[in-house]
Amino acid sequence: MEQAFRMIGKRKVTWVCMNAPPDLKLLEKISGYLNIDAYEMKTIIEYSRGRAKMEDFGNALFVSWPVPSENHEMAEVQPAYFVLGIDYLVTFQDTNIRYDEIVARLRNEHSRLRKSGPDFLLFALLAEIIGVFFDRVEELSNAIDHLEDRLIANSNREVLQEVRQMRARIGNMWRAAWPLRETAESLAERNLAVIKSSNQMYFRELFNNLDLLLHEVDGLGQIIPQLIDLYETSTSNQLNQIVKVLTVFSVVFAPLTLIAGIYGMNFEHMPELAHFLGYPMALILMASISSLMVLYFYRKGWIFVEKKRA
Repeated sequence: MEQAFRMIGKRKVTWVCMNAPPDLKLLEKISGYLNIDAYEMKTIIEYSRGRAKMEDFGNALFVSWPVPSENHEMAEVQPAYFVLGIDYLVTFQDTNIRYDEIVARLRNEHSRLRKSGPDFLLFALLAEIIGVFFDRVEELSNAIDHLEDRLIANSNREVLQEVRQMRARIGNMWRAAWPLRETAESLAERNLAVIKSSNQMYFRELFNNLDLLLHEVDGLGQIIPQLIDLYETSTSNQLNQIVKVLTVFSVVFAPLTLIAGIYGMNFEHMPELAHFLGYPMALILMASISSLMVLYFYRKGWIFVEKKRA
């Protein structure tokens, strides 16, 4: 690391990238090379709490920029930090994000990124992270579609719990993305010594992309109440189906109960009881009434609806 920092000022642009947590020891090393107060950086990091934030030191610019973590289930973020100077860019983060595409472009001697200054490199890195946010939003959108299909097929408490978890994930995404928009606007609008005026338009592009990102996240958030309504409607339909089946059984067995009740009365003068065919005739009567009622309900479309459609 020391060797990389010693290259600052000796080349047109120096990029120092470290995968390390922003503890006081690391900040003191950075401040020693860049002439930035370590405790001030630490205060900014603690104040930002992983959210996007920018601080102008005059000779350098400090940017905190959240990065979506690999925990896709909760849409959590981990901060990455950037220190931009006239001829250098220092990045450090305790995340697993890789800038492979950026590195590949830098290795191309004819690429615009290699020929541009550190402020354009900062733009490219921030744009790369925003691309990860868009990927996470697409994953959330696909997960919501899957939840909707499951709710239609079979709504239960487990699916409802997943819908609530999805609402929490979308909320986390919104809380992470909103400060990004404000920080990108500051990078695009403020007169900063370490960002060329000709490159401010690119940070305006970041602002526009974040506007689109927030619009998509907001759209996903509006789908959640619809999923809850769908769950309640599906649950109500299932309950109605159960009640309908119970009602049909009650109606079918009502005349059978009546017949059984009549012939169950122990009167002395009931000719049917003494008849040789009385018992089978009663059974046939009960079966006929039940069959006719079931047939009537079937033709009305009140029972066996799915089988009838199939």
